[in-house]
Amino acid sequence: MEKNRHDWMPALLIGILSNAVLRFHTGYWSRIGILAAGASILALALTTIWFSVGWKRWDCAPLRGGLCVILAASSVLEILRLRNIYESLYPGTVGLMASCFVLLLPVVYLRRENALRQTAGAVLALLAIGLAAMLLSIAQQLRVTNLQNISLTAEEWLGTISSQTVLYPEYLLLAVLPKREKSERSAVRLACSGVLFDTGIHLLLELFFGAAMPGRSSPVQAAAQCGALSIFNRLEWVQLVLWTMAVSVKLAVYLYTMVELLGGKTGQGNTAVGLDRFFWYLGGVLLFCILWRSIDLERAFEWRNILIWAYALPVVLGGVIQCLGGSRKRKTA
Repeated sequence: MEKNRHDWMPALLIGILSNAVLRFHTGYWSRIGILAAGASILALALTTIWFSVGWKRWDCAPLRGGLCVILAASSVLEILRLRNIYESLYPGTVGLMASCFVLLLPVVYLRRENALRQTAGAVLALLAIGLAAMLLSIAQQLRVTNLQNISLTAEEWLGTISSQTVLYPEYLLLAVLPKREKSERSAVRLACSGVLFDTGIHLLLELFFGAAMPGRSSPVQAAAQCGALSIFNRLEWVQLVLWTMAVSVKLAVYLYTMVELLGGKTGQGNTAVGLDRFFWYLGGVLLFCILWRSIDLERAFEWRNILIWAYALPVVLGGVIQCLGGSRKRKTA
């Protein structure tokens, strides 16, 4: 059965867009974010394209193992981050093990490639509906006067671009998932969607919170609970279901990619992850969730970004050299 690269875009988009929704704090003011968006999109798109080129040239066991480590650590951090949101809404009612099983059990179904790609499209549509409902709910509380007139200092520019160019694992997965045709267009789409969505969320939050925005913890959830619609300020479980589905899809993509990298795909037509590999993944994630349950998650995500950039830059450099070498050969020919 022929598969299309674009079938994976909803799953990758969920992974990137959910980071903007589930972030601990905002990273910049919307004015400078809008001005810096073009440069951030260009940086992420070129990084993704060159990583893909470098991966095709330098693909080897150490690179595959390094990416598996990044995806496994990211799985643990994603579960712990959503568990913090559970705790903020229902303190003391959702334990660590319960959070893990709630997020990981859907992966048993999503380990099949077709189920994963189809479910990702449905979840992406539901997230869009949920965000539209939230916007409608808080529309009367948005104030243009809340927009801050900040000075565009070098420190503000650097902080904004650093926040917008966080290299999420999904950007690297374009080089790994099956069917790598049209990777340039997919990279641009992914970078544009991620940066513009993140900037839009910051603009919405600044219109809502004003100068208090940087101090708000889990600002999207806080804004949703202040809305006029009972679906958000009374039925918090509705938004929890949405975030849970999004994170479960993200975990399934990580598992699928790790098995793809390790060459262990099993199932009908080699499109499903074997149950034995799922249980190894489940056991490892549960173990590290217990070991890391007390870490500073915000700092851990910062270190993850540093680790991913350190991992990707040598491959990106190899991709740049490959592109320059190819262009020189075409000129001499």
